[in-house]
Amino acid sequence: MTEDDFWKLINNIDCSELDSLEEDDYPEDQLELLISSLSELNTKEIENFEDKLSYFLYNLDGEKYADNAGESGESDDGFLYARCWVVAKGRNHYEKVLANPQKMPKEICQWCEPLLYAASRAWALSTGNDEEDWDYTPKYNYETGSNSSLW
Repeated sequence: MTEDDFWKLINNIDCSELDSLEEDDYPEDQLELLISSLSELNTKEIENFEDKLSYFLYNLDGEKYADNAGESGESDDGFLYARCWVVAKGRNHYEKVLANPQKMPKEICQWCEPLLYAASRAWALSTGNDEEDWDYTPKYNYETGSNSSLW
């Protein structure tokens, strides 16, 4: 899967809905089309999607991004979910934030945790297996603090 292929899939996320979320909203519905599109791919392609996702999240894992993430930068999970939101908003938005950490999302309503589960849900739909049985480990560790060169 190329980076272009990844971003085309990400474009299936309803970004207009992401922008209108309230603090207590969980952006799961906005990823339905992405998950459906991913589920049409074979297991290797779904794994490749997960690898690309891990790479883009890893690239945003750094102190200068966390420092500019407002309340999202105050916890490891919050910072990860904010990075997911940046990726979910698409390539153009991602590249702007990568170049300018001050553009990091600042509020809890700008989290997109469900993006972390899109590949496993798609795999489950594709194979008929239980989502929890997906044991693929992506190439990059995207947990907060993993990109030691940026901390």
